[in-house]
Amino acid sequence: MAKAARGILRRFGIPLSLTMLLLFYCAYLFPQSRNDKNEAAQKSQDIIRVPINVVVVNATVTDRDGNFVTDLTSKDFRVYDDGKLQDIQTFALESYGPAEPEESKEPVTSPRREAMERNASRPRMISLVIDDLTMESVVNFPRMIDAMKDYVRKEMRPQDQVAVLSGSGKVQVPFSDNKQHLLDELEVIYRKLNLSPVSRSTCPKMTDLEAWRAADAMHEYQIDREKLINRTVDCMGLRDSMGGGENAYKRSAETYLRTAASLQRHVVEFQTHNLLYTLRQHIRTLKHFEGAKTVVLFSDGFLSESETPAAYQLQELIDMSLRSGIVLNSVSIRGLVIEGYEGGIFTATDDENRQSKEGPLSQAAYETGGMFSHSRNDLYLGIQEIVRRQVYYYILSYGIPARKADGSYHKIKLELTRPDLKLSYRKGYYVQKEELKYENTKKEDIIDALNAPGNMSEIPMTLSYNYSQEADATYAVSFITRANIQGLQFLEEDSRRKNMISLILAAFDESDKYISGLDKSIEFRLLEESYAGLRDQGLTSRVELKLPIGRYKIKAVVRESNQGKMGSVTKSVEIP
Repeated sequence: MAKAARGILRRFGIPLSLTMLLLFYCAYLFPQSRNDKNEAAQKSQDIIRVPINVVVVNATVTDRDGNFVTDLTSKDFRVYDDGKLQDIQTFALESYGPAEPEESKEPVTSPRREAMERNASRPRMISLVIDDLTMESVVNFPRMIDAMKDYVRKEMRPQDQVAVLSGSGKVQVPFSDNKQHLLDELEVIYRKLNLSPVSRSTCPKMTDLEAWRAADAMHEYQIDREKLINRTVDCMGLRDSMGGGENAYKRSAETYLRTAASLQRHVVEFQTHNLLYTLRQHIRTLKHFEGAKTVVLFSDGFLSESETPAAYQLQELIDMSLRSGIVLNSVSIRGLVIEGYEGGIFTATDDENRQSKEGPLSQAAYETGGMFSHSRNDLYLGIQEIVRRQVYYYILSYGIPARKADGSYHKIKLELTRPDLKLSYRKGYYVQKEELKYENTKKEDIIDALNAPGNMSEIPMTLSYNYSQEADATYAVSFITRANIQGLQFLEEDSRRKNMISLILAAFDESDKYISGLDKSIEFRLLEESYAGLRDQGLTSRVELKLPIGRYKIKAVVRESNQGKMGSVTKSVEIP
């Protein structure tokens, strides 16, 4: 087995001794020579760049009255990267909003009409995400859940697919169009959430922004240092308990303050990292689904100060969303309660903290064509506004200039040749920080697919099975997978068509515990006639597992290497 296959087997605890019978439909598979195998093994170890060779920009254009302008062409735009004019490679007008086209007097061939019809023909996939990591309090979790219930009851349409997940990963409700199933899941979701909010200092009580600055000597000038030290002295009661004069107890207070601030900052950064990681993994899987995809994050915000790991993670999340056609939306829950009062006065420090933490929520929505909803005491209205609104935006891309993978930030500037229009777009991007091995990317993709909230549709698949009894409580179960590969790209090289296709099949019990599974990677080097037969008739394989009596969830995943396209299928099986 390939190195990646062994890694996946270890990840899921699959014994290498298990047998996999992979029977391809055609007899077109060319055996590799020893030299070919050595060359393939060497290539699998090479470091290659993840295909991040273009910059994608979503841009909305409105007139003086706030109406969307939808008749622009690529010639109306100029795009600059660090001040240098770039050639626009791709350009399109897209629409996001209700599934049915709105009434319009537009000509049938207008860009606006075409965008509306494309949007109407796609199913809507809506991911509802609860931030149960960086929240300052769990008191609003019930309100979030009630808002989601209201959305499912009142707004969910027959063609909608809805998934629910939490930042901690403790909640993973797969995409479903079954309202009652979703309502049943939401009914029990509260006890599954992470109910331990971020630990924050109580002496002195600090906002996350204050803690971030107080822990870093470079930011002393940005806080009222003397006031914060005095708050520490008061809450610790140092004036009454220490001798040595004012300077002595203030030095002690400052030492304690830095320790408390560093701890709070460390915990907040760790939880923010985990939240963004969960969102990134969800976006990774969503890119292989077909449909109008939107993510709605409920949160009171998090910090992503400039040049921090969180800032890079957030931009990486935005980049991945743009490349995958995913719109990020966010609902701030800070309108539900009034926080940060000192003696009945809402301080400037509290307001600065709120703005700093809501900033990343707004940025993620703004740069992907989504919506940031805040200052609401009814969260359902926030979801309603997001899923009902009709937005038109331009997607354009340009080739990224050659640069080192150093995580550096680069500025984007868009200009319009038509006057008196308002233009909104992302203002910059980070290049990737490192090069990734192909095998590691492949492992991540397949593991994500096994944990994905639904079936991926880039490679259409079917799964069937039959079984025979081998012992009193053990059955030999044969699973037949069929993959339609007509949409896959087989590279032409030396008069042969080349690609590598990987298949993994896993069995989980009713509590989603892994039971058994197998995997295989096959490298194709086909003559044109053989390739035509494989393309027309598809790929069929048989996998046999030994399973005891019981009920199982079977998931099969297929991945091709040239473009990283994936397909998956899930089936419930009862043996016998």
